[in-house]
This record gives sequence, C-alpha cells and structure tokens, in this order.
Amino acid sequence: MSDELDARYKSFDELSSRSKCERPSRLITAYQPSEAAWNRFKLAATLYLCKCIPGNPLILDEAELLNTYYERQHEIKNITPNGMIVPKRHTILEYNAVVRAFAHIVDEIGINDLISSWHIPLNVRVKFSEINQENMTRHHPTEHVHSDSWAGESAESVTIMLPFFGDVERNHVCFYDPPDDFQESWLGPRPTYKDGEEIANRYKLNPFIPRKGQLVLTDFSSLHASTRKPGAGHRISIDTTFALKRNRGQGMQEVIHPWRENERLAPETLSKLGETHLFVFPDSVEQQVDSQGGFKHPTNLGVIPLLETTDPPSRACSGQ
Repeated sequence: MSDELDARYKSFDELSSRSKCERPSRLITAYQPSEAAWNRFKLAATLYLCKCIPGNPLILDEAELLNTYYERQHEIKNITPNGMIVPKRHTILEYNAVVRAFAHIVDEIGINDLISSWHIPLNVRVKFSEINQENMTRHHPTEHVHSDSWAGESAESVTIMLPFFGDVERNHVCFYDPPDDFQESWLGPRPTYKDGEEIANRYKLNPFIPRKGQLVLTDFSSLHASTRKPGAGHRISIDTTFALKRNRGQGMQEVIHPWRENERLAPETLSKLGETHLFVFPDSVEQQVDSQGGFKHPTNLGVIPLLETTDPPSRACSGQ
C-alpha cells in the first residue's frame, strides 16, 4: 500500500470514529440521522422544491412532487443539465432552511472540529429516470466516474451526500475503491471527467448502495458516479464537499482551482446559518450563470452577516 493511501485511511478512520456508522470501506462512511433531524430536513427540502416550481404549488406527497418535477422540468428554469436545482433570488429563505437542516444532521455526528472549510453552495440535485444526453457532452457530467477534485475542488476533501426522495435503489451513486498503489498526483483539476478515465479504470466497484435518508461521506481518493439501473425512477439528493484537516508534508500545498477559492465557508458559520449569517442569491430565475466549464458553481452566492445588537427588543404597541 502506498504511504499516501495509508495517510488517507488514517484520516478517514478518525473522521468515522466520532459517531456510530456503517463502513462499506475504509474510505466510505454512512450515518443514519435521528428521526427528528431527518423529518425536519425532508420538510425543508419539500418547501424548497415546491418554491422552485412556477406557481409555487404546495405538494407534500413525495411521488406527486417527483412526477411534477419530471412533467414540468422544462418550466423549472433553475435546473441545470447536470440536475442541480440551483437557488435563486426567490428561493433564498427556503434554501437557507434546507442548508440549516442539513447542517443540523452534520452537527449530530460531531465532526465539525475536523473540517477546515465547506464548499458552498450545497447542491440540491435531481436525477430523472433517463440520462440527459445534452449533459453527457459537457465537461463534468456526474454520470462519468470521477473525483470531485477533477472539477477543481480541494484534493483534501470529503464528498458528503444525502439521497432523500425517489428511487434510490435503482437511481443512485456508485462508489469505487482505489488500488493499493494510489498516488496523490491522480487528484487535482482536469479539463473533463473523461480525462481521468485511465485512472478510473484502475479502481474497483464497491457494492455499497446508499439507502434513502443515509448520510454518506467518501474520501476524494475514492471515485463515484451517478448510476441508473433498468427501470429506474427519479431521485433527488443533496451533496457538497468539505476540506478535511490533514497533516500535509513539507512543501505540499492544498490544490484548489482558482475559480473555487471563493466558494469556501468555515464550519462554525454553516452550523449557525440563519442565526449569524444568511446565504443570498442576487440572480433571478431568468438569469443564468456561466459555470466556466464546470469549474465554478452555476449560481452567484453572497454570505451576509445578520444584524447583531445588545439592545433589548423594541416593544410593540400594547393598544392601551
């Protein structure tokens, strides 16, 4: 085994030791959120998804919501070819509620002190039953086996995802374990995911399939890909990455594509989202953002501090 892979195993072992979890491999960890945190997240996600539909219908039934997204996908203008349901100006409140509910699940597993920074914004993503062929001609379709570092994210990161609606048994993410001769040079930005195909061919498919409601963490030295089996239905999930605190060797620098450097957030800020800070999105649903070939998030994001004051709250008129 390479020293580089052994170092990643040890870092991931520490990450996985903080809470009861399932270990499909030494580089994959799966947690089950508490029932209260899971229900809060599902409600927040439902309200966000509904707000993205023209007319803002309130659809609480999961199957009906998924079917509506499929039938009206061309009307929902903030869905990218890669399936991201990107936040816009009119969804600021609902999106912040989703991220706060997600952060609460992460808080439960007690790993915040091991995180140096989050990649933001988080991705709410729909994968319909059929592959979007337009997307397959782009630089970074998630259906290609890949590391998120190939799209410019920090090579020291962990991918974190939570499938929450739909057919996650036949429409899910597959994971691939690295060979013993893994090298750090395999990570880092590449023009397209296809440019990593020679490396991907060295990896072995892991049989693990995430269950609905399972929070899955996987080290960047492993690979993954969106996968659909015959007869698959639609699926919606949330995913992002965080940079893990690691002991870098002398002279080794964290590798982040320049366009990604402004997409970072401290873990303590994410945990307090809605209390100390708020995500804001200046663009309307009619405005599209150039993702720079997949090296930039396809939305514009601002993080603003909320008003802090030590003055007592003003009293409303008593009517007397």
